[in-house]
Amino acid sequence: LNRKALIGIADFLQALTTVGLIFLFWLNVASIWLVMLFLALRGVCQAFHYPTVTAIVPSMVPRDKLSRINGLNYLLTGAVRIVGPIVAVLLLDVWRIDQVLWVDVATFLVAIAPLLIIRIPAVRKKQERSSFRKDFADGFAFVRNTRGFVPLLVLSTGLNFLVTPLSTLLPYFVKYDHLGGAAEWAFVSAAVQGGMLAGGILMSVTKGFRRKMVAITSILYVFFVGYALVALTPMGLFWFMAVGGVIMLFCIPIVNVSYMTIVQTIIPLEMQGRVNSVDMALSSAATPIGMILSGPLAELIGTSSLFLGCSLSGILILTLSWFFSDIKHVEDIEKNSNGL
Repeated sequence: LNRKALIGIADFLQALTTVGLIFLFWLNVASIWLVMLFLALRGVCQAFHYPTVTAIVPSMVPRDKLSRINGLNYLLTGAVRIVGPIVAVLLLDVWRIDQVLWVDVATFLVAIAPLLIIRIPAVRKKQERSSFRKDFADGFAFVRNTRGFVPLLVLSTGLNFLVTPLSTLLPYFVKYDHLGGAAEWAFVSAAVQGGMLAGGILMSVTKGFRRKMVAITSILYVFFVGYALVALTPMGLFWFMAVGGVIMLFCIPIVNVSYMTIVQTIIPLEMQGRVNSVDMALSSAATPIGMILSGPLAELIGTSSLFLGCSLSGILILTLSWFFSDIKHVEDIEKNSNGL
């Protein structure tokens, strides 16, 4: 479909969903289940919006600049995620929730202006006829036939699953395992977000790595060492926990930007949206499953044991993937397409 129109429609429907949510609060009929339903509807819009935006980048940015642009995008997104909750809390001190939510609608109006101005290159020939069945078959065939790409998707999904317990239970870990309060949680949270910003800055000012899969694998080992440090934090030693968190979050932008750049360079432009959607679906599916299992497993074996088990499992899966799959060859298609 027309990518500019798809982004505009997805953004509009998200804003419209927020307006519906505003009226629920205004009429004082908002229940937790209705709020979850509206958030799920926004999630459906994101399922169209995110892969489309990601697919547009390689059609507008030279290949040698992709890593830097992805790093800048990651940096700005991270900054928004830090500033957004702070602004929200400040606004809630003076406005009601139904008034605060109008900010989301206002940002849609801000975002639509550059979208109308920017020219997005077409990636399909005008005379080319297509159908959902053909598009799906072509996209699936590309994923299946590209050497190393299936194990890369499987690895990405598996690692997302293993990281979910930490992102879900870290506040619980601080409060109940280490008897910390709001100040301790704020310290750890600020430290790890600082690590993510530092990683995003690094990737936005460098050209990235020549051998991206080697870099991803190496950095992921460092990431899981940081994961293990968080798990092994001595009671009440929050600076130790923060160090482990900083190591982890510093690695995430490097891994994600390098991964995104690989995907954008090996996939033909006309298939970017389809393959990105498959990638997003697998990653998104791993997260709620990990969240659901995190609570019972933490009660069964303890939070620190769960974190340590996830870190060791990540190292094992990473090692097996590198030595017993074609994942190390996933960049070969990019080299062949560049005539190297």
